[in-house]
Amino acid sequence: MFTSVDKVIEFIYSMDQKTERNGRLSRIKAILAVLGNPHEDFRSIHIAGSNGKGSTLNALKEILIADGLQVGSFISPHLEKVNERIMMNDVMITDDQFIQYMNDIYPLLEVGEVGEGSNFFEILTVIAFMYYRDMKVDIALIETGIGGKFDSTNVITPLLSILTSISLDHTQILGDTIELIAIEKAGIIKPLVPVISAVKANDAVAVIENKATLEQAPIYQLYKDFIIENVTQEENQQRFSYRFTDDSLADLHLKMKGHHQIENASLAISAALLLNRYYDYTITEASIRQGLLTSSWAARFEEVLPNVIIDGAHNPAGMEVLLQTIHQRYATKNIHVVFTALQDKDITSVLHMLDEIATSITVTEIHVKNAAVAKDIFQATNHPQKQLILNWQDALEQTLEKLDESSMVLVTGSLYFMSLARPYLIKKAQAKVL
Repeated sequence: MFTSVDKVIEFIYSMDQKTERNGRLSRIKAILAVLGNPHEDFRSIHIAGSNGKGSTLNALKEILIADGLQVGSFISPHLEKVNERIMMNDVMITDDQFIQYMNDIYPLLEVGEVGEGSNFFEILTVIAFMYYRDMKVDIALIETGIGGKFDSTNVITPLLSILTSISLDHTQILGDTIELIAIEKAGIIKPLVPVISAVKANDAVAVIENKATLEQAPIYQLYKDFIIENVTQEENQQRFSYRFTDDSLADLHLKMKGHHQIENASLAISAALLLNRYYDYTITEASIRQGLLTSSWAARFEEVLPNVIIDGAHNPAGMEVLLQTIHQRYATKNIHVVFTALQDKDITSVLHMLDEIATSITVTEIHVKNAAVAKDIFQATNHPQKQLILNWQDALEQTLEKLDESSMVLVTGSLYFMSLARPYLIKKAQAKVL
């Protein structure tokens, strides 16, 4: 039995961290059945997509909290502490609770038991479901890990299913075409459960619409059923208006930056309105406005120091929206980039995009499982002003020395890198204040 959270974390990190695409959810269903099917004891919303899941979840969470609800949220990955993945409102699951639930599950993982061969993500999913049942959440927002159809979270029957975006990512697991990936993501669509989608790629839209028709699930799509308009940019926020059938919300304020965040926010607004329409919730316009104003998402276009942005863009689609926001906000600045990534990402495509906008690129490396070798990354960029600095702290420090009134620093490439760089840079910011 576990007596410390460090031992729990050590154990779950020793497990397979890849989400399987093995055509079955039988193992997690068996574990949950032994534990009393905790996932059936709370209401939920399911969120899948290649990019934008976390930002959409956070905007919706803040709306629901503003309306007085007790809201669970299950996200991945975490930035600094694994407890971040399992929260109620803005409070993480405690270390003691983590230990308690792991001790409940551990006997089921032994050889010959129902959970033998379980992976990292399955165990976290089971812990989250037990936690939300015991905490008696009003609603839990559940983000998929990878894909949807065979994702460990896809044992729930949610009130709503949300699809944020679909792009080429995790191709070695989900398939190497938009259509194949869409089939996986659309796997979260359940019979008669309303679907909200911001997916734009035509091949993916067709897959989602067909799946919704098959399941007789009402579907509501961005720019078709709900509309964003009157977008304006200000220094510390964006403003926009929103329309959905008889509902119209003018001059909404959003702290998160980038047009893609307005699209994510529109999914959250639609979810709130559909909870009212289908399930007799009474979420108010005031709660929607307050939630958007307070929502933020760490390491997604986050300014941690003046003119120093960190963003965990890790695939071409994520990098595209990041660079759009950079152009929107820093069009006249020289851009000094610090970059590293995981080896299973499309590093070459992402670097070619950065080559187009960067004044300089500094390549570094981090020591986590599946991290790309810095020398390999360095060879993938053709930028004339590139340098290789293996120690990521040194890479940050030397790049920060280039910062002046005419420039900005962009730290990007991997959320695992952000989990290291963010606290390091925040500590520097706090030291400057002191």
